[in-house]
Amino acid sequence: MLLFSLHFIAVTANAEVQKEEPQDVKLEKGHSGNENTHPRSLLNIPIVCIYMDGAIQLSLLEEVGDWEVTVTNQLTSEEWSATNSLLLNVSTASGTYLVQIVTEDGTLYYGTY
Repeated sequence: MLLFSLHFIAVTANAEVQKEEPQDVKLEKGHSGNENTHPRSLLNIPIVCIYMDGAIQLSLLEEVGDWEVTVTNQLTSEEWSATNSLLLNVSTASGTYLVQIVTEDGTLYYGTY
């Protein structure tokens, strides 16, 4: 029994989940109608967006009021959304995902990962 316990502990210790490296989601600014007003222009984007381990993490660099974040799997159209949340759990499945953040004044920030 002791040998089994030691083997189980060793296997469990080696089976720890590998953490992903944080992936910066480059945001651009557009209109809430998905039109891009300044494609790839250098604008002050007041939100930092990072994907890591099945979650989108937002950091606000300045006050943006209320906001809604939506993440959409571009292949399956599966969608996750939250209001005024700095953390949104999403899928860990590989694919292309669209992140859209709309502030209370109607400003859209979007990016893909």
